[in-house]
Amino acid sequence: MSDPIEAAAGLDPATLALFTQPAAEPRGRSRGRFRMIPTTGAEAEREDASPRPAATTASVPASASSPVERRVPVARVQRALSGEVDWDLVDRLRERVSAELSERDPDPAEREDVGREIIALVLEEESRTATSQGLVTWTLEHQARLARALFDAVFRLGRLQPYLDDESIENVIISGFDNVLVENSDGALVPAAPVASSDQQLIEYLTFMAAHQPRPREFSEAASKLHLSLPNRARLFASAWVTSRPTVIIRRNRLVDAGLRELVALGSLSSVAASFLSAAVQARLSLVVSGDQGTGKTTMLRALAHELPAHVQIGTIETEYELYLKDTGDHQVVHEWQANPGSGEIGLNGRRAGEYTVREALEDSLRANLSYTIVGEVRGSEIVTMFKCMQSGSGSMSTTHARSAEGAIRKLVTCATQEGANITREYALNVIAEDIDLIVQLQVDSEPQPDGSWRKRRWVSEIIAVEPGEQAKGYAATTIFTAAPGTRRATAHLLPERLRFLAGFGFDLAGFNAERGTVE
Repeated sequence: MSDPIEAAAGLDPATLALFTQPAAEPRGRSRGRFRMIPTTGAEAEREDASPRPAATTASVPASASSPVERRVPVARVQRALSGEVDWDLVDRLRERVSAELSERDPDPAEREDVGREIIALVLEEESRTATSQGLVTWTLEHQARLARALFDAVFRLGRLQPYLDDESIENVIISGFDNVLVENSDGALVPAAPVASSDQQLIEYLTFMAAHQPRPREFSEAASKLHLSLPNRARLFASAWVTSRPTVIIRRNRLVDAGLRELVALGSLSSVAASFLSAAVQARLSLVVSGDQGTGKTTMLRALAHELPAHVQIGTIETEYELYLKDTGDHQVVHEWQANPGSGEIGLNGRRAGEYTVREALEDSLRANLSYTIVGEVRGSEIVTMFKCMQSGSGSMSTTHARSAEGAIRKLVTCATQEGANITREYALNVIAEDIDLIVQLQVDSEPQPDGSWRKRRWVSEIIAVEPGEQAKGYAATTIFTAAPGTRRATAHLLPERLRFLAGFGFDLAGFNAERGTVE
């Protein structure tokens, strides 16, 4: 056995355990080991977006022969740079924002600005809560997306708002929260994403939206249908409880500024027919625009109104705003009335709170010194208001649903007789024959395109004149313009003698005769 002293004499002191232990941290202040590594914006974003464990272990060499391990601090939670908007969260926060907004009760002009302020505060609080609970935090971009969604949910149409912002979309058709079709301006039907998390959530949002209109409306089992005017010149119809699933139809008025000249350019009618209709409007004749759903009746009615001189004082009476004649700036004076079904239970007077009918709107309009009155769509009780306007002698226009011009007469008679026993069929026919001068019939179809898409075509298929006549029918009808079967252009047919005076208002009588094949 060797001598221990001699063995120790041959040892390298650096290999002893005393010298291989990490040096003790000095007491008091010490310089940290943190070192900032510059990165580009993209690298920083990737680093920020990548998931990380609670901590990592790094090997830091203390010397060439002995590595020392240390703990490197990392972020406790992962930041979410992108992702779908949580609409369930938006739905919950909407109630908080709405309640706070009601409590502050700002002026209508400041309501949206105050709403944005409340939304910012609510989202900031939610973000702090998520971070403190160790959840995924929100980037500024994600928070901005939530803010936009929440603003749309409170002040606009929520998940439906993007459809109103898209100019290529004409209609949105919803039959249940997850059965959504978008109809483009070319007539193509395209499936779209769900607009709620459930049918019940869709109904709840429609109820919320109806209650928060400038003039609140009710949507409930007791009032199962809803009609609303929307931003971007759109209208909404909704129904629930009486349908198998909630039904929503949104229709957008895209051609607000279009006059007859623009409709000629689109191929909807000939220049001769346009000159005839323009002259009829300027001569203060009364017209009814008829057609099936989606034929462009409101667009035609608006185009006819554009033919009135700028100084003519116009009044519009509608169940929902659709004409928007004020927006065009073509007329110096436009008074707009909109009916309101009211809300709440029926009172002792048989009416709901805030109820305002088209008949009351007519009574008010008679005190407005109007030169021309337009009654929007006639679906039922509006017929009495239309009759009274046309009997005033100052000229009027309306629309109704029918598949032919004479079919429109039968439809109006039906609407009138359903208003009570005091309106008989004979009386209705007499008013129509005496006070309606022209009926303009529209048609629509879709034709396939070479690229596989579809193009929707709308056109005037018929213009007839109405006057007292045959006892059996109660009226006489003369076809002035008609489209031959299989064509999309109404051409000159026969002009009643009593309408030849329209040449003095710009009607192209020579063009009419040339198109008809006659010479004068």
